[in-house]
Amino acid sequence: MSTYREIHGKAIKSLSTDPSDANVAGQVWYNTASNTFKSVVQSAAWVSSSNLGTARYGTGIGQSQTAAALVGIQRASPITRIGTTEEYNGSGWSTGGTLGTARYRVAGAGTQTAGMGAGGYIPGSGLQSSVEEYDGSSWTGGGAMPSGVQFQSGSGPQTAAYYMSGNYPGGDTGVTLRYDGSSWSTGPSLNTGRRQSAAIGGAAAQTAALVAGGYNPPGSPGDATLVEQYDGSSWTATSVLPLGVHAAGSSGISTNALVFGGSAPSYVKTMAWDGTSWSESANQASNIRRVHNGGGGTDAALGMGGSPGGATTEEFSKSTNVITAAAWASGGALNTARLLYGGAGNKTEGLVAGGYSAPPGGTAQNLTEEYNGSSWTAQNTLGTARYENWLVGSQTAGLFFGGSEPSLSAKTEEYNGSTWAEQDDLNTARKTLAGGGTQTAGLAFGGAAPSVTGATEEYDGSSWSNNPNSMSTARRYLQGFGIQTAAVACGGGYPSAVTTTEEYDGSSWTSGGAMLVAKQRGGAGGIITDGIAFGGGASPPSAHALVEGYDGTSWSTRPSTATSLFNVGGGSNTTSTAAFMAGGRNGSYVTSTEEFSGETTAVNVKTLTQS
Repeated sequence: MSTYREIHGKAIKSLSTDPSDANVAGQVWYNTASNTFKSVVQSAAWVSSSNLGTARYGTGIGQSQTAAALVGIQRASPITRIGTTEEYNGSGWSTGGTLGTARYRVAGAGTQTAGMGAGGYIPGSGLQSSVEEYDGSSWTGGGAMPSGVQFQSGSGPQTAAYYMSGNYPGGDTGVTLRYDGSSWSTGPSLNTGRRQSAAIGGAAAQTAALVAGGYNPPGSPGDATLVEQYDGSSWTATSVLPLGVHAAGSSGISTNALVFGGSAPSYVKTMAWDGTSWSESANQASNIRRVHNGGGGTDAALGMGGSPGGATTEEFSKSTNVITAAAWASGGALNTARLLYGGAGNKTEGLVAGGYSAPPGGTAQNLTEEYNGSSWTAQNTLGTARYENWLVGSQTAGLFFGGSEPSLSAKTEEYNGSTWAEQDDLNTARKTLAGGGTQTAGLAFGGAAPSVTGATEEYDGSSWSNNPNSMSTARRYLQGFGIQTAAVACGGGYPSAVTTTEEYDGSSWTSGGAMLVAKQRGGAGGIITDGIAFGGGASPPSAHALVEGYDGTSWSTRPSTATSLFNVGGGSNTTSTAAFMAGGRNGSYVTSTEEFSGETTAVNVKTLTQS
């Protein structure tokens, strides 16, 4: 029998702590603290990611877990054709170009920056033959298909795509079509006609493809298990899936693939192909995916959307790391329910001050509370009770300014972790403003004074000075985050909510990427290249749970909050992965707190046991 040293070329080490390097996969060591043998092992799992901006099911394009797109096509309750495209960047979804013709059951192929959608169905017009090509921002017409078709499956790049099976005027068929970037030609037919099959092939789809499952034509209805493989000249039935399925997601190449989700009774299943046989892998968490598409490879796949009305996104990974998805979690309750207060700090060192208390007897508040990551504690009160104010800085160095007393206020107060001290006033008294920065380098912008304004003021630790460069869009109830020389103003409204984003460089304002949805009365945190906006809505009492992240250029979705709230606050210059949302209103005034944690990874260390 071979020894461990003979196999691995090294002896088993004795370590007091486990290694944190995933490159030690397969190696064994003895942990002297726990008196156990351990190793790093590889595992497969689906992890939740940010929701789509619009719940839908449709067709995916892009064979990458960090650069995919979802085109249209349909959502339930009521059934609606959706022409907008959403793009995924590995963290969240943002809005892309709009199809020239919104349609159901279109088939996609290509990548996020060179994709395509072909065929489909429009009620009253029937099966479609039109083709549109995507360049990462807009859709333009491509070469039309030979015939109208729906429920096809596509794979391959935009200039060498392969489309298989589908529903034609004569029924479900095994027709295959090749696209060269401008025109179509007919390829060898599948042995068994079907629709809504999983098409796999990637860049080599026209010479090496795989078709798995699908829905059998009339006469033999049901979810198919049949798998056919293409070698560049003909299709051959090679194997069967462990589970019959149609309308599934897929990823990989013809010799190494995944098929997941779909419309079988157990459509959370993932089936893996190694070129010879199929095996079951990790299950998806969501069971709403009757129709959806995937992207990526066998070690990094992506599933998105679903029916009915699915907005969920999940990432499949096969690695030596355990991935914990980004998420919001419930935290400790505020001692006093309130809204329109100031929030600063982060989820383990939070600070809220001021606000407006719940009716009956609602009034401006001077209350201060500190958060330690689990509970809120009342602290010394503000010098002047106010609401509709803004707060920046940290739990031990806060800067509170503006608001309503209920008359407009220009007062500024500094917090040292224990008490508040009044400082020089803002030059312009205002309410419903926003800001950024620190206690010694603060920033105030926007609000109502009493007319809506875009005016900007800077604080140097002792006094405020006016900047002659105002925001291009005057607004109130906006969100802000960042530092004095690199800040973001987003959302807000006058008279209605806007999606406008502006960036401040310490001197002037320039336009940034538009938010996904118009919102006001929300909270925000982070820095200019990694910000987060949460809560709020188009107008009270409307609110939503959608959370958006900003990367310095554009906004994309992040995991949603558990509760839809408006008139909330949070840390305006915290990191985006340590934000909190406390208080606010969702019909009634609340004391709840939600904490945000970014995605984390850790080496998958397992204790070895004898069985």
